[in-house]
Amino acid sequence: METRGRRVYSVEKAIRLLDCFWQERRALSLRELEQRTGWAKSTIHGLLASMLDSGVVEQNSSDGKYRLGYHLFELGSAVSRSWDLPRCCTPYLQELVDRFGESAYLARLSGNELLLALCEEPHGGFRIVSEEGTRLPLHCSCQGKAILAQKSLSEARRLLQRRERKCYTPHTVTGEEALLQQLEAVRSQGVAYEIEEYKLGLKSVAAPIFDRSGQCDHAIAIICMATVEQETFQAMARAVREAAEAISQQLREE
Repeated sequence: METRGRRVYSVEKAIRLLDCFWQERRALSLRELEQRTGWAKSTIHGLLASMLDSGVVEQNSSDGKYRLGYHLFELGSAVSRSWDLPRCCTPYLQELVDRFGESAYLARLSGNELLLALCEEPHGGFRIVSEEGTRLPLHCSCQGKAILAQKSLSEARRLLQRRERKCYTPHTVTGEEALLQQLEAVRSQGVAYEIEEYKLGLKSVAAPIFDRSGQCDHAIAIICMATVEQETFQAMARAVREAAEAISQQLREE
């Protein structure tokens, strides 16, 4: 078994293969996996064989391609049942959706990225849709900045340095010092803004959620078109901050 310190290479490679399926959202052949990873076919085949035995991966009988297995759904369902925060946040997010007619999200810190853990959307009219499980960059998302602002300076730097800070639009801020200055404003205002930094035509505002110990790894946000009037956007910011404060208070009391 290949190891590096306390990290196991084979496990890392297996996760990398699973990420290939998640990113493509379809079945993949051995050749396609070889092209995406650069690994030898024998290495990939050995990993797939182990995952086939556990039901983490399945193989199509018609074309021999591989896809994510049903056991991952079972594992995901177990995580969902044991994770109380989305259930706690649902009524608050739905209230934001009902009040403003815009989509609202709960995101959590996952490694050096954000993971959308809960998405509530309006039922009628134009909708800005993002799927649960979508990953977002920390440096140009309002939820990322809301969470980073609650970390120590050294921790915020570490998280920002662990991943390439990609420029998504002409408005994306990628400089480390400039981003750290933004975090100071987030701490004083209690909310973090993102104005066409991740996608042109959209803007969003987020507020941090604190757990029982006072730590922050989650944030809620509301997203809208960049053309929404400033007065309405500021009303959204106040509502998001109040909702996050209410959720944090509920977590402290449980």
